[in-house]
Amino acid sequence: MPNDGDWTLLENFLIANGYNYDGTTTGNKIAKSLASTSYWESSTTPGAVGNTGYPEVRNKTGFSGVPGGYRDYDGPFSNFGRFGLWWSSTLSSSLFAWNRNLNYYYAYVSRSGYNKYYGLSVRCLK
Repeated sequence: MPNDGDWTLLENFLIANGYNYDGTTTGNKIAKSLASTSYWESSTTPGAVGNTGYPEVRNKTGFSGVPGGYRDYDGPFSNFGRFGLWWSSTLSSSLFAWNRNLNYYYAYVSRSGYNKYYGLSVRCLK
């Protein structure tokens, strides 16, 4: 499983190499290039994962991130179609670990600490 530094390295590489939805090499606008081409809720926000515009950039990386949502600490699942969240192996505190998040409404990849009792997706490294 990637650590927080691995995720940051990926993000920086994608930004520097023109994977932003608008082709620029600054700023974090890479979410569309990581997201699968289906299952996302619709959005009219330019460059957002849920916006079907910019077809040449959709899943350009082949990462195929799907909006699996998450499992709450007490069991139920929520936000299918809206969020794709992936753990990192790096703790942000004793109860939290860093993750990366794709959101149907945004063009950027976000980083946050989630309580380890939640269920998020994982991505394995080869």
